[in-house]
Amino acid sequence: MSAIEEAPPIAKEDLVDAFSAFMGAASRLEHSHVRLQSEVQQLRRELAERNAALAVSRAENERMAIALRQILDGLPCGVAVVEVEAEKIVLANPVCRALLGLSAMELPADCEVPNWLRMAVIGAGNSPAEDGFEQEVKVEWEEKVRWLSIRSNRLTKAVPEQAVLIIRDVTGQKNTEKERESARNLMALAEMTTVLAHEVRNPLGSMELLARCLTEDPGLSAESQQYVEHLQAGIRSLAATVNNALRFHNPGSQPFRQVEVSSVLRSGVEFVRPLVSQKGVALQVEENLAQTEIMGDAEALKQVFLNLFTNSLRHTASGGEIKITSYLAARGSGRRVVIEFADSGNGIKAEHLSRIFNAGFTTTGSSGLGLAVCRRIVEEHGGTMTVSSQVGVGTTFWLEIPAL
Repeated sequence: MSAIEEAPPIAKEDLVDAFSAFMGAASRLEHSHVRLQSEVQQLRRELAERNAALAVSRAENERMAIALRQILDGLPCGVAVVEVEAEKIVLANPVCRALLGLSAMELPADCEVPNWLRMAVIGAGNSPAEDGFEQEVKVEWEEKVRWLSIRSNRLTKAVPEQAVLIIRDVTGQKNTEKERESARNLMALAEMTTVLAHEVRNPLGSMELLARCLTEDPGLSAESQQYVEHLQAGIRSLAATVNNALRFHNPGSQPFRQVEVSSVLRSGVEFVRPLVSQKGVALQVEENLAQTEIMGDAEALKQVFLNLFTNSLRHTASGGEIKITSYLAARGSGRRVVIEFADSGNGIKAEHLSRIFNAGFTTTGSSGLGLAVCRRIVEEHGGTMTVSSQVGVGTTFWLEIPAL
């Protein structure tokens, strides 16, 4: 027997079947490979398409984000996003950063909500998201008062809970409303003042006429004559106040005519002599205008002189002096009538000098309209009015009006 046994013989039919099975398996494997390659290629194409679409979407999102950021930065109101519970600001546009006092483009890591904004954040957390919360707050900012309107809405899907705040500076609107209210009050006051002044002026005219008749009575005793002079002084002082009210609330609309200044000045001096006599003040007048004329309103100028007289008398004690000087002065290529009203009164404090021409300003309890009316009338005549004063020494007013 041989050491190597011979393999049993394989039937031809079995070999053919095995080869057929092998070929079938190889064919199926090749078909699966082809299909797998096709599917891989399809997946690659889909992946490439999805990547391209994702890149386009990302680019579009970035473009929209930039556009939205530019819109947010360009808004005239402040916009901020805050975390409600932590009370931290996580986003703010430039207007909001300015309101918060932040100059950097980015917010600090821990930017806390200021006190004036805290109530809006609390209100946003307590209010329904669709309703929002709105309020107005007054803020002291750079030594000025500012009014801010704040509207807040919760972001419903934000985690942690967040709210968006819209902040508008409504200081201008507040000031406008206040000015309108003040204008309405002034208009009502002007109407009431005008009515009262007209109602008072007619009886005053009658009283002045009767007082003048009394002074012409030869049988009037010296004491009674003095009483009548005091009565005239009071009537004329009251008439000046009434005329100031009328002139201030209803500026003169009379056409200007040629006016001889010296004549108007003399008339004014005579009108106030009872006032000067009653106060016991010396009155000195120096006229150097001859027959110089200006274009103006004689009655309005007389009101100026009367106001300056009464103002000087009010601040000059008995025994003092009021001096009126008038002359022509060259100013550039023209001439101007200059009238000085100087008194030896108690003077005006330096801090008050810039305010004495403001309507309503007074330190003596008067109406505060006299000097305001004077400046307005002088400016209507194309002139200027200035003042110089020293406490305890006296005050001087200068009027300059263009001469013809």
